[in-house]
Amino acid sequence: MADLIREFWWVLFPMSAFGFVGWTQWLNYRRQKGVLDVIRAYAEKGQEPPREIMDALAAASTGAPAGRQSVKQGTAAHYWSLVGLFGFLCAGFVWAGWGGRMDGGSGAFSIVALVMGAVCVWSLVCAIVLQMRGNHD
Repeated sequence: MADLIREFWWVLFPMSAFGFVGWTQWLNYRRQKGVLDVIRAYAEKGQEPPREIMDALAAASTGAPAGRQSVKQGTAAHYWSLVGLFGFLCAGFVWAGWGGRMDGGSGAFSIVALVMGAVCVWSLVCAIVLQMRGNHD
């Protein structure tokens, strides 16, 4: 049993990510259900729900908390944030794979760094093109 844990310790990370995503989806479901229950109560009374409740429903359907301004996908700001994220990830994997000390000389970190660098360049191109088109949001 100790060998199994020692060999597959890394499985904890994807399993915890699955658990986190499941928990987040359940919370989103509960939030949407609560808003719909309030709207149903207004509909049963024959009244129009307030604009704030409709805004909360729209925010719940997009996953963004009400009142929080987030970066919209498909905008230049979104792609600039991806440039920063994947640039740092690429740099981290280049550093970790330097000389093969961390990955045992397999070159796996170098391949991951190459992929992260490619995604960084793709995000950079998208950000520049959208910025030139005027989609700044």
